[in-house]
Amino acid sequence: MGSSKVIKVAPPPVDNNVFSAAWGYLTTIMSGMKSTGAIFLEQLLGRQKSNTLEWPEEPARYSDRFKGKHFLTRRDDGKIRCTACFLCATNCPAECIHIEAGQSPDNEIEKYPVRFEIDILRCVFCGFCEEACPVDAIRLGPEYAMVGLTGPKWVYTKDYLADRQELHGGIESIKDENEKHPTIHSNPHGDELIKSYVRHGSH
Repeated sequence: MGSSKVIKVAPPPVDNNVFSAAWGYLTTIMSGMKSTGAIFLEQLLGRQKSNTLEWPEEPARYSDRFKGKHFLTRRDDGKIRCTACFLCATNCPAECIHIEAGQSPDNEIEKYPVRFEIDILRCVFCGFCEEACPVDAIRLGPEYAMVGLTGPKWVYTKDYLADRQELHGGIESIKDENEKHPTIHSNPHGDELIKSYVRHGSH
């Protein structure tokens, strides 16, 4: 074993002048207040546009790359597209996805999720689950409003992920059954995502 070495560094400088340190803090605070006050007056007098968002009266607008609430997609027959392969749960860095698999009665589909839950308080909204899913079963949509008080509210169940009111009866996958993931070609996201994926009653 090699001998341990100690690197000596100079101690931090000590300012014994309390008044000098206090004056430095005071001038820094006053400089910040001056900038804040100038912006306040310019917006008050209408010389500068205010960025205040009147939410919830006015909906917030985010970029097309925004990742909001998760949802599960469906097949043409209305069944949830997830095959319980656990790839989303395996790739989740927050380990917030819990899946229990069951044997599917459909011979073409090996498994289906008996339980599919997301602990949304642990989720970091990275989108790794969406990217890892080979069958386009889970996506992150444009919904950003998430409120609640009780604990169970923050565990999104399979029924909530597939059938909540905001999904308007469920969303069909935009991919064919055996289609691979597309490359970086743009698909509708943001505010148009839910509208373009909504499964109408006639389908």
